[in-house]
Amino acid sequence: MKARKIRIGIVSLGCPKTLVDSEIVLGKLKDPRYALAGNVDESDVVLVNTCGFIRDAKDESIDVILRLIEYRRTGRIRALVVMGCLVQRYAAELAGNFPEVDAFLGSGDYNRITAILRSVGEGERSVILGHPGYLGKAREERIPLTPRYSRYLKISEGCDHTCSFCVIPKIRGKFRSRSIPDVVREACALVRTGAKELILIGQDITKFGCDYARKPLLPELLDALEPIPGLEWIRLLYAYPNSLNDRMIAKIAGSGKICHYLDLPLQHISDKILTAMRRGGGRHRTVELIKKLRGEIPDLALRTSFIVGFPGETERDFGELLDFMAWAKFERAGVFRYSREEGSAAAAFPAQVSERVKDLRFHKAMSLQKKVAKNVSRRQTGRELRVLIEGKLAGGNLWKGRSYMDAPEIDPHVIVESSRPLKTGAFYPVMITGAKGYDLVGKI
Repeated sequence: MKARKIRIGIVSLGCPKTLVDSEIVLGKLKDPRYALAGNVDESDVVLVNTCGFIRDAKDESIDVILRLIEYRRTGRIRALVVMGCLVQRYAAELAGNFPEVDAFLGSGDYNRITAILRSVGEGERSVILGHPGYLGKAREERIPLTPRYSRYLKISEGCDHTCSFCVIPKIRGKFRSRSIPDVVREACALVRTGAKELILIGQDITKFGCDYARKPLLPELLDALEPIPGLEWIRLLYAYPNSLNDRMIAKIAGSGKICHYLDLPLQHISDKILTAMRRGGGRHRTVELIKKLRGEIPDLALRTSFIVGFPGETERDFGELLDFMAWAKFERAGVFRYSREEGSAAAAFPAQVSERVKDLRFHKAMSLQKKVAKNVSRRQTGRELRVLIEGKLAGGNLWKGRSYMDAPEIDPHVIVESSRPLKTGAFYPVMITGAKGYDLVGKI
C-alpha cells in the first residue's frame, strides 16, 4: 500500500521579507514524501516563520506558537517547526521554554529545511542557528503565498545602519545585495507565471549594490527591469531617506512603470531625537527632500513611519513631529509606540518614556493622520485612476482593487462599482467618486 504523503503547512508572520523566505522554504520541499497543505488544519507538520523585530511582533509569534503547541498536544498536528527572526534572536530561550516544539531553524538556514524535517520524522529534536538572514537566488523556486499577479522581489538582505532602536542587523545580518542579472532573471520568471506588479523589497533598497560595487545600483536595476514584457507596475518599499539621491528621484519621475509611490521611513523629525536614534540627516535635510519629491513628482504617494515615545522625547519634540505631519500631509503614514528592545543601544538610554505617555502620543498622532488621510482621499474625487482588481466583494456589483498609491496589505483599497464582471488581476480605468473611510470609491 502506498504511504500517505506528509502534509506540510506554513504560517508566515511579519514583513514581506519573511514572506519571501517562506515562499523559498516551500519551494524546497520537493521530496516526494511531502505535500503542501492548504491550511494549518489540513497539516501534519506546521512551519511557523516568525518575526522578532519589536514587542508586538514577538507577542504575535509567541501566541501562534502556543496555539500550535496545543494543536500538537491534542493530536491535530504531528509536529511543529519554528523558524525565522525570533529563533535567530532567542534560540536558547525558545528551546528551553517550549520543549513541545520539534525543531528550531534560524533566519539564515532555510536551505536546511529538508534536513530538519527528516530529523523531525526520526524523532530527533534539533536547533540550527547559523549566519543570520537568507538571501535567495533566481534559481530557487518559490511557491507563491500572494496572488500571482502581485509578487514581492527581495533584492537585498540585512542592514549596515546602526539605528539605536533597532536589532535588525543582529537578526538579519550585514547588508548584502543580489547581482542585477540574478534579480532580472527572477523578475522574468515571476512575470512569466503571471506577475504584473513586482514589489522591490529589502531593509534599505536605496543601498542596493553598495556592498559589492561601492555605489548604489538601484537606478541600473530599474533600467534592466523596466523593459520586461508584461510587467506593468514596479513598486519600491523601504527607501532610506538619506540614501535617496537626485538620480533616483529623476528615475521614478520619468518612468512609465515605476509607481509614483515611495515608502520612506522617517521615524521622527526632531533633530535631537533623530540624533539619539542615529538616523543621520536631520529636520532641514528631511524637509528639503520632501519639497524636492513633491516638486519633481507632483502625484507622488508618500508612505512613512514614525516612532513616538522614544527615550528623551519631550512634549516639545512630539509637538514638532505633529507640526511636521500636518505640513507634509503624507498620503500614508504608520505610527508606532517605541519598543524597548534588549540588545539595542536605546534600551539603555535614560529618560525612558512611560507606556501611558506613549499611548497618548500614539493616539494623538494617529488622530492627526486620520484627518490628513481624509483630505488626501477627498482630493482624489474626480480623478481617473488605473486600478488593479483583486476580487469581488460580497453582494452587489462591487469589486476591490488598488491604485498606484496602494501597496498590498498595508494600504487602503479602491472600491469599484461595475455593472459588468471584472477580471481579477487585470487593470481598469476607474473614475473616483468619493471615499468611504480610508478607501476610495469609484466607477468603471
